[in-house]
Amino acid sequence: MKNPYDEMDLYDDEQPETPKITGSKAHAWGIDNDAMPSKEDMEVYQEDLEGIEDWQQFVLEEFETSEDLTQDDKYGFDDAVAQLKSHQFVWVKFGVWAFQFKLKRFYKYHYKTWREFCEKVLHQSYWYVDKIIKAVRVIRDLICAGFKVLPQNEYQCRFLTKFWGEELIENWGMIVDAVEPHLITSDLIKSRFCSREKRDEKWLKVDGKAWEEFEYKARSKGLDPKEIIENIMENWEATEDEETTDELDDD
Repeated sequence: MKNPYDEMDLYDDEQPETPKITGSKAHAWGIDNDAMPSKEDMEVYQEDLEGIEDWQQFVLEEFETSEDLTQDDKYGFDDAVAQLKSHQFVWVKFGVWAFQFKLKRFYKYHYKTWREFCEKVLHQSYWYVDKIIKAVRVIRDLICAGFKVLPQNEYQCRFLTKFWGEELIENWGMIVDAVEPHLITSDLIKSRFCSREKRDEKWLKVDGKAWEEFEYKARSKGLDPKEIIENIMENWEATEDEETTDELDDD
């Protein structure tokens, strides 16, 4: 099956109109005509930079920088690929900076707490930014250990943050040796490292009527009430109202 994009010069100002392909062929080629931006759609003009905040200008400047890449730049290919791959991990840069902000309390003259800074400035919950910081430590350790294949995002790292040193290296090496890089997913990592160990049962006090109603609804659907609770606990995430115990947080 021939892909109509193969013969296109994406940097030619007179490139032909994007072919309208639908149905099975479009699905096979991964083409979505409604979502594919053109060269003009990605251009940034001087008036676009007016009246926006400094951090937004930094983002839009990337559009101009990437235009330096040309299709016939065969000698600069390796450098361009290195830039592209580094941008895959731009979230790591964010985590490193966030760590320094938190460690040095760089926000303290403008915001009372780390939580307030994250919510007001970063528009993120503080516990999620903390997760990114912990994930960045994993990336740093794996790079320093010589790995070329790395977790691709914070969620993949989330299941590795409990490992340090040789244990981290051994466990990640086991994943890399067994699975092709493009097939490594968050679910795969989670299934390998998040199996729940059997421990002594604990009692949970709830209203008797509420439990009877919950148990009835669960069993009427063929479910085990205890397994439902265990799954909730396993996949539970902290809410924004939860107090953190991180040693770097405010008193």
